[in-house]
Amino acid sequence: MFRRRHPAAEDTAADEITLAAAARDTQVRVLRISGRPRLMMRLATLGVVPGVLLTIVKPRGPAIVSLGGARIAIGRSAAESVVVEAAE
Repeated sequence: MFRRRHPAAEDTAADEITLAAAARDTQVRVLRISGRPRLMMRLATLGVVPGVLLTIVKPRGPAIVSLGGARIAIGRSAAESVVVEAAE
């Protein structure tokens, strides 16, 4: 079975990855979120917006991230729509 690549995954620069591809226990900064406005609003309600720092607890499947002491689960397709970079 072939897995369809999400368009956001193809539009990233070399140092940019999707949330779904980030390594466990790393801190990343959200660069942008692609997808439908409803998804972007849902993530914004959870605090996942460009510029925010997230710690990756579990990257694959439903991704789990830590934000401000809270753990947030983000579905697989939504995690592929969130473009991040390693935080310095």
